[in-house]
Amino acid sequence: MAQGLSYNDALKLLGGSGPLAKAADNVLGGALSVATAGGSDAAISLFDAKTEVVRLGRLVTQKITDLVRGQSRYNRSQRLHAAHGVLVVTAFFETLDTDQSRDDQLAAVASAPGTWIEQLLTATIPAPGPDVPYDALLTRLRDWFTRHADDRIAGAALTRYQEHVRALITEVPEFAIWMRQQEDRAVSRGLEALEATLLRVTSHRDPVRHRAALALTYRAGLGSPVLGGDSGDLTLPSLGTAYLDPRFRVKPGGPGARPAEDGWWDTAVRDDFAELLAVYLTTPQAAVAPMLLLGQPGAGKSALTRILAARLPAADYLVVRVVLREVPAESPIQDQVEAALRSAIGETVAWADLAGDAGGAMPVILLDGFDELLQATGVHQSDYLQRVAEFQQREAVLGRPVAVMVTSRVAVADRARMPAGSLAVRLEPFAEPQLERWIATWNHANAAYWEVTGRRPLTLDVLKRYPDLAGQPLLLLMLAIYDADANALQRDGDELGAGELYERLLHSFAEREVRRIHAGRPDSSMPELIEDELLRLSVVAFAMFHRGRLWVTTAELDNDLAGLGLRPRRETGEGFRSPLTAGQEVVGRFFFIQRAQARQDDQTLQTYEFLHATFGEYLVARLVVQALADAAARARARTLSLGAGAEDDLLQSLLGYTPLCARATVLPFAAELLSRHPDVGEWLIGRLRVAVTRPAYQPRSYQPIEKRIDYWMSTYSFNLALLTLAAGHEVRASELFRYAKRPATWLRDTALQWRAAVPANMFLAAMKSVGVIRTWAGDGRRDLVLTGTPHEVPPPVDIAWSQDYGMVRNAGVTRHDLPLKDALTSMDLSGALSDDLLRHALQPLLERMPEAVEWVVTDGEGRSLTLAHAIVDLLLASATETDDDALLSAYDRAATVAVMAGAGAGVTPLIERLLLADAGRLPPDDLLALLKRVGELAR
Repeated sequence: MAQGLSYNDALKLLGGSGPLAKAADNVLGGALSVATAGGSDAAISLFDAKTEVVRLGRLVTQKITDLVRGQSRYNRSQRLHAAHGVLVVTAFFETLDTDQSRDDQLAAVASAPGTWIEQLLTATIPAPGPDVPYDALLTRLRDWFTRHADDRIAGAALTRYQEHVRALITEVPEFAIWMRQQEDRAVSRGLEALEATLLRVTSHRDPVRHRAALALTYRAGLGSPVLGGDSGDLTLPSLGTAYLDPRFRVKPGGPGARPAEDGWWDTAVRDDFAELLAVYLTTPQAAVAPMLLLGQPGAGKSALTRILAARLPAADYLVVRVVLREVPAESPIQDQVEAALRSAIGETVAWADLAGDAGGAMPVILLDGFDELLQATGVHQSDYLQRVAEFQQREAVLGRPVAVMVTSRVAVADRARMPAGSLAVRLEPFAEPQLERWIATWNHANAAYWEVTGRRPLTLDVLKRYPDLAGQPLLLLMLAIYDADANALQRDGDELGAGELYERLLHSFAEREVRRIHAGRPDSSMPELIEDELLRLSVVAFAMFHRGRLWVTTAELDNDLAGLGLRPRRETGEGFRSPLTAGQEVVGRFFFIQRAQARQDDQTLQTYEFLHATFGEYLVARLVVQALADAAARARARTLSLGAGAEDDLLQSLLGYTPLCARATVLPFAAELLSRHPDVGEWLIGRLRVAVTRPAYQPRSYQPIEKRIDYWMSTYSFNLALLTLAAGHEVRASELFRYAKRPATWLRDTALQWRAAVPANMFLAAMKSVGVIRTWAGDGRRDLVLTGTPHEVPPPVDIAWSQDYGMVRNAGVTRHDLPLKDALTSMDLSGALSDDLLRHALQPLLERMPEAVEWVVTDGEGRSLTLAHAIVDLLLASATETDDDALLSAYDRAATVAVMAGAGAGVTPLIERLLLADAGRLPPDDLLALLKRVGELAR
């Protein structure tokens, strides 16, 4: 949030110990004299103060260039910030002097003139800031004026303020930066607009030795390809041309901020990123607390810091980019900066010496990858941003004010407390204007490739089909590289399912890497090598999936690969280098896997994460379906079952730890893949039958997480059931438990085991895609059927099915000797939230009419109802705008059930009162008949 000053603080800052500072004391002294004066003395003091304010304001306007000439970048920002505050107050008093008579001015402050002027001169004045667009600043200034005068004066003062600003824009370019109007802008690339803006206010000082070396190093990065590695015949655009200024949201931070939550970001999406940074870097706020730059994986956070380091003019800014993965994680901020300096320019430089020799340049530190410190080390870093702010405060006291920006993934932004005065910026996905600019850059860079190969350039219409991928820069590049190979997106895009798209993308990049690594191998060996690559990537995905995280450590991945029998292909290192582990080998070759790294205790710790979580989810589904198809094929190939091992050994390793419904897209991907294997469904049903009737557990080398054995067995059978439904088959209790007298009860008990083993949120998420049908088997047994088609509206409870009355029902009454208290105690023990919510809704009825849940009546048409159901239905029909026919039916059912159940004193008064209230809605004959029937209950 913009840091405001009071009028007197502004004058003192501008004047130091000179005449302006003394004038400030005189003005405030005049204000205090108003507080103690009375009558005409108060008027004289008030007008003296007003005259002095106007005089000083005009002096500041005339001398503003002298006030900031030769100052350092930070001091210049401070003084201009103060000058702005003086202009605001001057505009107010000039309006008073011009637009009101002497008597009107006195009347405006007659109640407490001393208090009024003292408050005005000591109140914090709204100031420009990176999170305050110009129109928002004008709104805040008008509100500030209104607190000290009426609306007419406030409006006139605001107009006069704008006139002063317009007059100064040519002399003071910073005012032009601060007062920018919000308007449509062309998409800028590589923060060129930021550099051009800051060059308008440059001091043109030549950078000294170390600052010049840093600037040269960072500037050279603009010409490097936007992505490292072999791109084949394609030309990757340079970082400086491919990077597009992002859309963003900005919001003040501070204690209680929740930037990891979408709901916290209630500010509008903006597209003036260069202006945001220009205002930030030319106002004093930058030296108060850090700016937190947030984005999703692949959003371009690291690229942004590289661009910033290259674009900030070295004459005015001393930039140090600190890649946090490359410096000791446990070190203080200053030590991390010094380590980054040595890495950048090859010299050991003390931060104090460098900052002290900066001349007029303002130090800017870019801390890139805070999330990597958290992810790779697992160390608690909740005070990191606070430590950054304390570092800034110390440097300001020592006369070395410094701006700091910290990048992080959005998901871990709540792992560090934001200090007061900080600013949070979240990078947003690309919109169409950015996509158009990016496509133009890509197609221009590869014009020769299109001409030689005959491939078609990429188009916006193609990318618009994949908004989740095209919105993030790295994933957009992945789509572009894939389409350039054979125009696959343009050729088949309309017909591609989501799973097929991910399959082709992953297969394409796996083939690219395999052919690069195994150059010279015959083409006939490629399919096997590609499949092995995708298998290992699938194990990476499962490593994250089972741990309930979007990332996995090297050690965890190595253990998982070893547990499944996958070893490194190369056992020895090159020269004196340590050999790559199996985990490092599989993830090191793919740019769609992001590596987080940190140094701790002289060790390099690494974690891995897919740029888009859906890649991992698809790979999970892919390996599961491959294992299913393989197991089903081996089962079909058997000619002798005696002595044969379990064909689902890999499935048991994979499916016993985590429900497949833990991630929303895994089962839809599995369903799409299973549609290519129609013969797997029957095998699944048979395997599920074994899992629920003869559950067994066999310890295995693959053990990604700790799991209770009973929970493991239940999770395994639950996943088999979900996969059966995904394959388009039903799960019937009578087929699973063929010889059970009550198969529905057996499946119910199995479901209770599933519910106990599976976390409640995951179990309920699975139920969103499941339909449950209570029915009867052909032999008259109660049956329970699970389908993959959920009910649009939950079917009503068939209480006769629950009582196992059979398919043929006779009219009659049943009273269950239900131990209600014991049943409620059992529910207390189970502790299911869904049970508690339903109990809470029915608690008034259970307390007042507990017997109502015990009576079940079957009428002449075979419908079974409890007395409680009939009463609640009647109460709601009476209290709502139910049509009269439905209301009459509700009364008829309630009366029928009450009469047949012999309910008396508890029910009769209730129905009678409702009948009297609804008398105008019921036909007279029906009303009398109902009153007669209900009256018989009381006898």
